[in-house]
Amino acid sequence: MKQRPMVLIFAGVLSGTAVVWNIMSMTAAFYLLTGICLLASLIFSDRRYGWVVVGILAGILLSLGFKTSMKLDLIQVKEKATEYTMGRVLEVSKTKKGKLAVLLKNKNLEGKILLYTPEDEKIIPGDILRFQGELEEWEDAANPGQFSSRHYYFSKGIYYHVYSKNIEIEGHQNIYFQEKILQCREYMKHQLEIQYKNEVSDFLKGMLIGDKNGLSDEVKDDFKESGLIHLLAVSGLHISLAGRRVYKLVRKWCGNFVVGSLAGMTGAVFYCILTGGSGSSLRAVMMLGVYFLSEILGEHYDMMSAGAFAGIVLLIMCPYRIYDTGFLYSFTAVFVIAIYQLVKPKMKGKYYKLKESLSFCIFIQIGMLPLIIYFQYEAPAFSFLANVAAVPLATCAFTLAFLLIFLPYTVFHEAISWMIQGVLWISRQSYGMLTIGHVPFLWVLLFYFMTGLWIWKKNGQNRHIRISLAYVIMIILIWIPMARRKSLAFLDVGQGDCFVADTKSGAIIFDGGSSSEDQVGRYRILPYMKYLGYQKIQIAVISHMDIDHYSGIKELLEMGKIKYLGLPEIPKDETMKKIIGIAKKRGTTIFYLSRGRQITTKDGSLKVLHPQKNSQMEKNAASLVMQGKILGYRVLLTGDVEKEGEEELLSEELERADILKAAHHGSKNSTSNEFLQKVQPKQTVISCGKQNRYGHPHLETIHRLQTYRTKIYRTDRSGAIIFFKRRDG
Repeated sequence: MKQRPMVLIFAGVLSGTAVVWNIMSMTAAFYLLTGICLLASLIFSDRRYGWVVVGILAGILLSLGFKTSMKLDLIQVKEKATEYTMGRVLEVSKTKKGKLAVLLKNKNLEGKILLYTPEDEKIIPGDILRFQGELEEWEDAANPGQFSSRHYYFSKGIYYHVYSKNIEIEGHQNIYFQEKILQCREYMKHQLEIQYKNEVSDFLKGMLIGDKNGLSDEVKDDFKESGLIHLLAVSGLHISLAGRRVYKLVRKWCGNFVVGSLAGMTGAVFYCILTGGSGSSLRAVMMLGVYFLSEILGEHYDMMSAGAFAGIVLLIMCPYRIYDTGFLYSFTAVFVIAIYQLVKPKMKGKYYKLKESLSFCIFIQIGMLPLIIYFQYEAPAFSFLANVAAVPLATCAFTLAFLLIFLPYTVFHEAISWMIQGVLWISRQSYGMLTIGHVPFLWVLLFYFMTGLWIWKKNGQNRHIRISLAYVIMIILIWIPMARRKSLAFLDVGQGDCFVADTKSGAIIFDGGSSSEDQVGRYRILPYMKYLGYQKIQIAVISHMDIDHYSGIKELLEMGKIKYLGLPEIPKDETMKKIIGIAKKRGTTIFYLSRGRQITTKDGSLKVLHPQKNSQMEKNAASLVMQGKILGYRVLLTGDVEKEGEEELLSEELERADILKAAHHGSKNSTSNEFLQKVQPKQTVISCGKQNRYGHPHLETIHRLQTYRTKIYRTDRSGAIIFFKRRDG
């Protein structure tokens, strides 16, 4: 590696950038200190490792400058959020809800603005817009495991978002090249819609031009769970294919490799811009440029050095890319492929090509596995089988579809459809999902270190050492989830409720819904389950049939992610009947809860205090109320119980609580003085949405809680509230 200074510089820039963006993290400080110690020893043995120091310093300086500039921009907007209401349109797209998403650039701001507006507005790139509205920063993930809009959009240079119905087009700035790109993109979309049926057309639009709006969540989940998600986006592979195809055609036609290289590079750059210029596409264009340059100069092309050069340039352009998982996946894949080229075994025999393909896919999967688990908490164990079958099919379909896109329908289009149908079928199969949950970054480093020892040819390892290393890696993989500390969590689901107990018996949730957030089950509850290392929820309980308590659980039932469902044992309304129907269809076992019944786990139990069986109380008053000790905490979960329901509770065996979940999101009609006098909660959690229309939590409730000196936590201010298992619990 010391013979590749560009790789050492890239490693340094990456490390320096990571430290700046995590400067307050003790973990980052630990890694930096450890890295400095290792680096000092390496430099002492060989000064060429000093390139890493150059990279670290460059990364730190560039990132500090970028971070300072970003903060000034954010402060400027925070102070005058309603003043920056003008911008030039860069892109226009449509959301799944039918709104227009308009990307704007204000000349006085560093960050771009994403404006959402009704679909009936006629807006095109180049328009100068004035709108009414207040710019807002993107928020970070409110729960562990949740997708971070802030990291995603900031890595693309989009700092703000706003919704506005009041828009005026004040002018238009002609951008000839951008308009032609847009026309070409729209033409390609139109052609694909004519040539192929819906499912195939949507897939090809994603793969050819980066338009994934037509793809359903189910299709995306299938590709993610089969390890084929890279096929749904315009990746570096597609850019390289396009550029090299043009290069070969032009060189064959004119016989001049310089002209062919220029044509290939031009084609790759045009295609990169056409498809939106993602990080992996820009990386591929730069690496292709280095390849063509090495061909022209007659120099050896080194994949690692080319990838490192591209990475340095991209981080200089935007250091915040350190948070872009696509960027990290792309470059990890490049280095894994480059290492494979150095260590790949020679295959012999009748089926050597199949063996080579399997060997390559297995190597890539092992190389990507630690990073995928670190970010996604799970990975398909046998995705290499899916890739062996699907990648050649998809590559062939991509090439043919690209060449035939400008032609009318032919028999070849039918063949492409069959190929894509084959890829879709492969993606729907199961490949043994390995769900590990959250792991520390040190685990990732250890995994790569041990894997490196395994494949390093110069260390003279014998068979016994290799087997020992394999067992060590296996032990680490198994030990990490077992050593994870159990917890109780009140997730931030907006205006709603969701309590999660991570126990030795599995995950138990009490309520899971929201009236302010869409698809809260898919995007908030399920990611947290994966973060904990669960593929399914063991027990889900719904306190009562209000949407802000059941919507997420209903989603998870439809996805087949719940084993047992607990419902209040009261007369069934239409909503409960629908939920029961979904549960039965998905094979979920249903049980009913009323006063006196309880749920017992290896870490404690929760007993039902309310309501009585077949209670005729009003819906909120008849909410399930559960009390018990779990993971060392005395917990009281109250649903939306209020008025007569709470009065009835006062005559029950209410005990003092370590943790009280305030009823009805902190409504003034619940959590009375009499109730608090009996419960004496040490800590109270209020689950509510930011600036919700109900005004929850009400000031009267807050004042009552403060009177009893309970520590108040609010999900609208703190995000998820998590209590880790007590040592004596």
